[in-house]
Amino acid sequence: MSFDEADGDSQDRGIIRKMGCVGDSRAAVMSATKLSSDELIRRSFNTDSCITLDCCCCSFTVKCFCPSEMTPNQKAKVFSILEQNMKGFYMKSSWGWNGDTKFDELFSANSHFLLCFLANFKTCCDLSRHNVPPSSLASSDEPCAFVHFRFEVDSRRPILYCYEIQLVEEVRGLNLGQKLLHILYKIAADNQMTQVILTVFKFNSPACAFFAKNGFKTDSSDPSRFGQSVDYSILSRSP
Repeated sequence: MSFDEADGDSQDRGIIRKMGCVGDSRAAVMSATKLSSDELIRRSFNTDSCITLDCCCCSFTVKCFCPSEMTPNQKAKVFSILEQNMKGFYMKSSWGWNGDTKFDELFSANSHFLLCFLANFKTCCDLSRHNVPPSSLASSDEPCAFVHFRFEVDSRRPILYCYEIQLVEEVRGLNLGQKLLHILYKIAADNQMTQVILTVFKFNSPACAFFAKNGFKTDSSDPSRFGQSVDYSILSRSP
């Protein structure tokens, strides 16, 4: 075999390995995407109902939904939280804001949601740091926070893409966001996803600081790695 033939054979094997990697990634993503909400939670948390999160001032229940399982009121509340938290950032960005487009993206058939509901208040903060959230959150019928995620193939990797993690103002600072991220890590790991990836506006300083604190770093697919100047960052971390 000549050097050229050997080199060509090596390249062919490399292509085959890459194709196999992509095929494996797609299979993992398809398998995870097909799971029902109950199956996703059962696989990671051995329960068919909900996850309980205990925070310093109150406790929450977290339930998994696909868009078809959500009530119109739940969808309206989720979109309202997103719009209130993020519309200003989108308007400031190069992307702009289109409510119809964002609604369609949010409730795409491949989407999954973690909806967080207030369960009960504590008489005082366990850490003696906060006031108990105001009585305006007394209703447990509407979500007070949510995570929107999908399973996708990104740069040949099977990944969990966190499209949104949004909290109403009254429940921020209770460590709830970090606890919701840990649910995502568990779901990602238990479904063979190699990374949790998300996009954040560079000028959204609180969000950038939050994700950095939770171990997210610039992903290999971030445009800045290719010399592009954009107003957002693509961040990732292992589950």
